[in-house]
This record gives sequence, C-alpha cells and structure tokens, in this order.
Amino acid sequence: ARRRRGASDDSWRPPQSAPDDTTLIPISYSPRSALALLAGVMLAVAGCGVSAPGGIDRFTGERITVEASADIHIVASAVARVALVRAIPDGLTVPRGGIIIFTAVAEDAAGRFLADVDFRWRMRDPLAGTVSDRGLFTAGSVSGVYTEVVEVTAVQRTDAGEFVATSAASVIVTSGFIDTSIVSVTIFPSTATVRPGERVAMRPGALGNFGGLVQDLALVWRVTDPDVGEIDQNGTLTAGSKPGFYEDVVQVQARRLTGSAPPVIGTASVRVLSLAEARGGVRAVVGPSVVVGRPGERFPLVLFAFDFQGRSVPLGDVRWQVRDPDVGVLDRDRLILGSTPGQYPASVRATAMLAGAYEGRTVSADLDVLVQRPLTQVLGVPGDAQVVPEVIRLQRGARARVSLLYFDANGLAVTTSEVEWRFDDFVVTVDARGRVSAVGPPGVYAGAISAEAPAVNGVTQTASATVILLGPMVRAEIVPGVVSLDVDGLAQFAALAFDAADNRLFDIQLVWELAAGTPGSVTASGLYVAGDRPGDYPGGVRLKATQRLAR
Repeated sequence: ARRRRGASDDSWRPPQSAPDDTTLIPISYSPRSALALLAGVMLAVAGCGVSAPGGIDRFTGERITVEASADIHIVASAVARVALVRAIPDGLTVPRGGIIIFTAVAEDAAGRFLADVDFRWRMRDPLAGTVSDRGLFTAGSVSGVYTEVVEVTAVQRTDAGEFVATSAASVIVTSGFIDTSIVSVTIFPSTATVRPGERVAMRPGALGNFGGLVQDLALVWRVTDPDVGEIDQNGTLTAGSKPGFYEDVVQVQARRLTGSAPPVIGTASVRVLSLAEARGGVRAVVGPSVVVGRPGERFPLVLFAFDFQGRSVPLGDVRWQVRDPDVGVLDRDRLILGSTPGQYPASVRATAMLAGAYEGRTVSADLDVLVQRPLTQVLGVPGDAQVVPEVIRLQRGARARVSLLYFDANGLAVTTSEVEWRFDDFVVTVDARGRVSAVGPPGVYAGAISAEAPAVNGVTQTASATVILLGPMVRAEIVPGVVSLDVDGLAQFAALAFDAADNRLFDIQLVWELAAGTPGSVTASGLYVAGDRPGDYPGGVRLKATQRLAR
C-alpha cells in the first residue's frame, strides 16, 4: 500500500511467540493504560469486537448468508459432565509484547468443579497476540480492544466419549506500562454454598487506586477454620464434612508482583450443606456468576436451577430484587449499574417457583456486584494520547468516526475530533470532523490514520490507528463443532465469521436453530439445552450468519 500525508511506514507483522526464558511483564490497569480503558472498555462489555462496527449508513441491499452446523451427542448418565469452562482472568489489560499466563476452571451443569479435564488454547484473532498450548499469552504489537479473543476448550475424556465446553477471554492491548496500587480485594463468590467434599473455584477481584482491576497479583489463600475444608493456592476450595455457616473463613492476601506495598486482604464466607440438604435440594445459579462494571453499564441476568445430580430443573416465573439501591436498578431481567463505586456482595436476589417434579417449591440465588469508578473520573499520564478506536474494522464503502483522546496537564481526559488528521488515502479518507470512509482493498494497514495531540508541558505526542478493511464473508463456524452432553445438559455455542483473508467479522446477524428431529432448544444467543432422547444428531445445531454489504 502507498503511504501518504505522514501515515506510518511501519508494516504489520504477526506477533511472534515469546521464548521460554522471556521475563514475565506484570499486568494491571494503570493511569498509563487508562487510554485503552477509556477507549475500549465499553466496546469490550458490549461484545462488539476490536472496534465498534463501522458505521455503515449505506447498504447495497445485497446480503451474504453463510451456514454452519455443530454435531450433538446426547447420553443418559448421572456422571458429572463438563458443561462450562472459564478462562482466568476472563478479561485483562496488557501492554504491547506483555506476557501473562491464563488458567481455566471447568464445571458441570450444577456448578461443581471438575478436575479430570484438559484445556486447549487458541487465538481467534492473531492481531491480539499468541497463546501457547499451556495458556501463555503474548500480546501483539497493535493496541486495541479484542473481544472474546483467547479461546479455551475444556476436554473431558470418559468411557462414553469426549465431552467439551468452550469459552473465551477478552484482551485490551495498550502502549503503556503499569504503576498502580491495590486499595481493596473482593472474593467471588462472597458466600459459597457447597456440598461436603465439593470443590469450588474462588476468584479474587482487586481494585486499583485509579479505578480499575489490578491483574499482576501474587496471591496467598488460606482458611481460618479447618472444619470448612481446605483451599489450594489456585483458590480451589474443597469443602469439609461438617455442615454449617462459616463467616469470613476464606482469606486471600493480594499484593502486586512488583513493589513493596503490604498485601491487602479479602474474605469470603462458606455454607456447607448437610447430606440431607444436598440430596434433597435444588441449587439455583445466577448467570453471570458476578457482575463487574461501571456506572450505567447494563448486564442481562438469567437464573438456572439444578437437582443434586446436575440435571436442569424447569422454572416458573423469576422475580429479581435489588437489595441495595446503590448497586443500581433493574429493567426487567437487566441490571443497570448505579453511580456509587463499591463492592456489593449478594446485592441482587433472584427467586423462582419450580415446575415439574418440584412444583410448589421455591429457590433463590444471590449475585455479587462490583461497581468501578466512572470513566469520567479516571486519571491518566499528562500528554498521553490515543486515536479512538486504535483498531478500525470497515468494509469498503463503509464509514466510521475517530477521535483523539489525550490527557491534559492535570491528567484529565480530553476527547476531540477537531484535529489535523493525517491518513493513507489509498486506504481511507478522514475529514476535519474525524469521519472515516473506507476506499481501499481488503487488508491490514498499520498507522493508516494519525494525529498530533496538543502540547502538554511543552511536549507533543503523535497517535495512530490501524485500519482493517474487510472483505465479504466467505465462511462461518460454530465453536465447539461437536459436543457430547447429558439429557437436559447445557452447551454454550459461539459463532465466528471470516472473510477470505481470515479477518474476523463482527457486524453479522446470527440466527440459531435446531435441525429437524434434534431434541431440546437453542436460544438466540446460542445456548443449547439438550432434550430427553439420547442419540447422535449430526448437524443438530445450525447457524445462519448474514452480512449486509456496504455500497
């Protein structure tokens, strides 16, 4: 591609894997990474990819539809099967070239932790970086927000076959380093309800002094009462055999990997059920298991119920209640976070009447919420600047808008589009108000847009953005492509769409459906609930992915 009017001459190269002796770079949120946080956190929460979908306001009327399918294998068994996998952490901020090790936990449909599981890792977008087969992630050289980009698949091998579950973590790649401290630590769940001998994964949340989550943590876990059970240094609690409620019995000491600040302690409580309660009860679970966000963000909520064997129990009407008004308000089954930052354990409660064999009984479950500081209160390093978004994905003929985000002499964020934009006119055009039009052929163009921030303390900084011009969709895939699950089991599918250059596409309309004869149901988000007829159902879950083309 030709480079004009000051566009960067740096060409993009796929990020390289780190050698085995690479020094680990501590990862966390910081005022220097506040640029990426301000620019991208809302995109990551909304799940719309590296950049917001290019503002296509003119369509040809032409649509491309691609179909994909996944195979279903339903078995009748009381043995616990993997139904859910979670990457830990499930979202992080990392500088270019930074390294962090992902871990993962797997659970059955009732939320019980499974140990006999292997994990497979892969990247859904090579721009974000690379990941090894052991979860070692190395950030790439292109800053931006990468939604659900690090994929983990839990594989459980049994005599009945291979059972899998898949999920993905999001990454924000920044251009800065870190300098923040821990002010408070929360453990999720704030109260763990477990059966004797059951294992549950406890997760820490450490808030930094600049309003974000600290992720370069050294953790020390312990329990203060041996009757509650044992906990390992991965935060996995194995419940003891003595029933009861144990308040603030789980402790974690968290400190930064760098620096000499003393550790900060967080606590959680545990309720150990009696055998009679465990065998006769129904467990209710709220999804998501915890909400971490900022004022005004919206989170859809759902309630599930399972019997002691992990089988799904049908629910009647579900009633949601906010138990602390500071946490926010409810809009039907969506939680809108309030304006007061803080930690709110068990602050939202769901109650439902059971149906089927348990008709007449009620269940309830609580949700932990952590509200971070509003974005408008986030401080940064004076003079730092960034084009927002730093990675722009557009079809040819589509439009988007960019702005320049920089921090003034007081560290306060300033956003403007009225700067002198420089751009590669082989790729895009940018007007004086930051409106971008895609004109070039499909490809990845590093530094195609740039601008110079106003001088702060006599120093100016130039920021640039990478443009990815997308082609028509040529293929779609369902992840995972094959699942085995129990009667009434759950499987969460994800849809991925690509152009001919294997660039991932996000502005795609998805329709999920079941093939004729496949028992069960599938939701609009790809959550499959197995039916009651064991058997093999090739292509049982189907996907129609449709892309509207710009003029």
